[in-house]
Amino acid sequence: MKIPVNIRFALSFIFLMASALSGSMAQDTILPDSAIKADVVHIRWVGEFPSEQKNSGKKGLFDRIGEFVFGKKPAVLIKPVAVLAQSPELFWVLDQKNNSIALIEHQKGATLNPKSKDDQSFNSLVGICELPNKNMLITDSRLNEIFLLTNGGKKVTVFKESLKLQQPTGIAYSGSKDEIWVLETKAHRIAILNSNGALLRTIGSRGNGPGEFNFPTHIWIDHQGFVYIVDSMNFRVQIFNNDGEWVSMFGQVGDATGYFARPKGIAVDSKGNIYVVDALFHTVQIFNREGQLLYNFGNQGHKSGDFWMPLGIYIDNDDYIFIADSYNSRVQIFQLINHE
Repeated sequence: MKIPVNIRFALSFIFLMASALSGSMAQDTILPDSAIKADVVHIRWVGEFPSEQKNSGKKGLFDRIGEFVFGKKPAVLIKPVAVLAQSPELFWVLDQKNNSIALIEHQKGATLNPKSKDDQSFNSLVGICELPNKNMLITDSRLNEIFLLTNGGKKVTVFKESLKLQQPTGIAYSGSKDEIWVLETKAHRIAILNSNGALLRTIGSRGNGPGEFNFPTHIWIDHQGFVYIVDSMNFRVQIFNNDGEWVSMFGQVGDATGYFARPKGIAVDSKGNIYVVDALFHTVQIFNREGQLLYNFGNQGHKSGDFWMPLGIYIDNDDYIFIADSYNSRVQIFQLINHE
């Protein structure tokens, strides 16, 4: 009997969802050295916040940071979605469920809950980036605003009152051009702003061709000025140069390693490797610029090194990798180990 096309599509989608949720995707949390090509990558687990060791009687680095910063009771993250870090001992976390911004800092620190305009709480924090003057920008996808954090994050104002955006999500600063790139997910495009928040131009429209988007959500700009966009519902990554010219793209939907189910956060390490968080596969996949899969780490679970619907990623200058492990309510930290 021939199965109608619409039923076959539905069955395929159900199979994809079931496979991803059951953890059947071929993954390795941390592969042994013998399984890794010497010229590729190796990732080691460093720690997490809040620390899993808090009830074991053995205090780790992040327990001590948590006690110093927040007293005996550690800070509570509910749904961390994005991280901005200087080092494993100093990083910011956007908590979408708390609608707050947490600063985790060794020696001193606090949980900050700044208000948006008109003293209203944030509604749906998504993206964060740092400017050269150490001020920060954050996006709220429901308020359709970009907010400017100054004075170490203690003061918050609307970045540009006259700027009209449609569901801003990912945001990044381009040092090579002194520009701010923000994704308008609902408009399926990139808005490029000058350092004062004035709109310079937009890139893209809805579609599946080169330079077109279908609900883009996350962005990263590397030190050379190349821009990496997670084109979420096209299940791919698109790469642009700092002038906004399309360079290349890779990725497609699938239920195996090297494919995407729900691509989210993206970042690039010092070697040019591209890291893509996949929430539905509960893993981080690492690709080269040609889109070839190099490695992946993370399985569905709650132990150290496992993930449950991870969303955000940040890589600092020392190749420490920060993962917003959203439904485990924590940030996990890894590090790239070079084989030379």
